[in-house]
Amino acid sequence: MRDRWTRAASAVLGAALALTLAAGSPAAADPATVPRTTDVVGVGADTTEVLFDDLAADHNTRSPGRRLFSWRTRGSQTIRPKAGCRPIVRPSGSSQGMDALVARQTLPGGRPCVDFARTIRPRLPGDPSTMVFLPFATDGLTWAANATGHAPASLTLAQLADVFTCRARTWDRVGGTSTATIEPMLPIVGPGITYFLEQLGVHEVGACVRTGVPQDQGTDPLIAGNPNALVWYSIAKYLAQAEYGHDDVHGSLSLRRIEGLTPTVRNPATDRVEINNGQATGVPAFPPPLMITQSIVLLTEKNGRIPHHLAHLFVGPNSWLCSTPRAQARIAEYGFLPHHGATCGKPE
Repeated sequence: MRDRWTRAASAVLGAALALTLAAGSPAAADPATVPRTTDVVGVGADTTEVLFDDLAADHNTRSPGRRLFSWRTRGSQTIRPKAGCRPIVRPSGSSQGMDALVARQTLPGGRPCVDFARTIRPRLPGDPSTMVFLPFATDGLTWAANATGHAPASLTLAQLADVFTCRARTWDRVGGTSTATIEPMLPIVGPGITYFLEQLGVHEVGACVRTGVPQDQGTDPLIAGNPNALVWYSIAKYLAQAEYGHDDVHGSLSLRRIEGLTPTVRNPATDRVEINNGQATGVPAFPPPLMITQSIVLLTEKNGRIPHHLAHLFVGPNSWLCSTPRAQARIAEYGFLPHHGATCGKPE
């Protein structure tokens, strides 16, 4: 059973790669001023966009010369990353952010219009060799349902596959007691979502699955108060919203277990609710294959090196992001497990 679970759980790593890409954000907090050509500007995954709003504010208070800015995934259709740059289509997730990074415009003097991408996916075949991935925090993924709904407390991976192929249409088919019809929901189904579903053994989404629904947003009209809604949720983003009050739109959704394993736990050492990484004695950790690595992606220069000012911010354990107490505290405040020591900012 354990080996079967490990193989299955490893397969759903695609969930981390896919579902967060199209997640909706309830509010927009784009840069209040047009970034200068010398500023550091990022785009990409929505999971860390609110975190980077605060990280940028912290950084710019102390280092107003070369400022840090981060564009969100929702808002106007186009954005102008920096002064003097052409407008680009607003990147709406990890892959779109990385595409924008690769296709970035370079201004006279060699300054790029996009400096980094926020991402939740690892390097994949076909990624340019000039891309450098810099991990800085851990997240996780699980499913969620409304607290007063018909969903059981836990589902297996096989049951989740049955739900998204519509082989299981009612809650009593997956461990519940109600005969009400399950309403599974997904973001827009693009290549990332398709990849994830295929890892679950779902080669074609069933007709019962509603797509194009914002993720990590329990207040969406299709989800709010719906006793039969089943959605995916970033564990860190849920904690940021429900526990720590950052852009809280979880509504009445509660995180549910997978294979009986709880996604969150109160850490006795900090008295904080955190992603379950085995901090509490007697509580098995949420499986590592369901954890997501949050990374910054940079591009190397023609000489193969990372620009010094970006290395100072993001590369290695002595970088601003990995060593500054305030930055590390911010990461934890948004529900993530910060990376420490040699693993933080280590180029991959």
